[in-house]
Amino acid sequence: MKTLLSLLAVFALLLEASASDVSCKGCGAGKLMLQCDYYVARQGDLTKQDVCIEYAKIVDIDGASAKAAWYYLLGGKPDRAFDAAMKALNQGQTYAAGYVAQSLVALGNREEAENYLKKFQDAVQQRDYFVKEVETLRKIYPNADFSVLLQ
Repeated sequence: MKTLLSLLAVFALLLEASASDVSCKGCGAGKLMLQCDYYVARQGDLTKQDVCIEYAKIVDIDGASAKAAWYYLLGGKPDRAFDAAMKALNQGQTYAAGYVAQSLVALGNREEAENYLKKFQDAVQQRDYFVKEVETLRKIYPNADFSVLLQ
């Protein structure tokens, strides 16, 4: 896992160094995603959250609202994350209930978050990644009590 993360970090830095290469449509979105994952999610650099928001906007337009919800959360925009996650949930992406729950906790609504956590748990069998996401969100939202999501 550390090797994969290291490779992602190197790839993100290479993408940043080659930002002037405009021959690849869609590479800009990939660059934004990698930068957000590396700088914000992995390194905890909240000064780079605008990169996450830009990526979320791109994928939300492309119909990947659940993915957009995660990147809005990384970008410090739980209200936008909630909207994107609800959109995904309404489109039948049941795992998006986890992002709804995470957004609600970040917004301070723990009670409603518990309802969506239950929906998420009913819909998703393998949830190991969810704990890692919550740990990442704790760094971004230090005043939010995410313990309700780890029951």
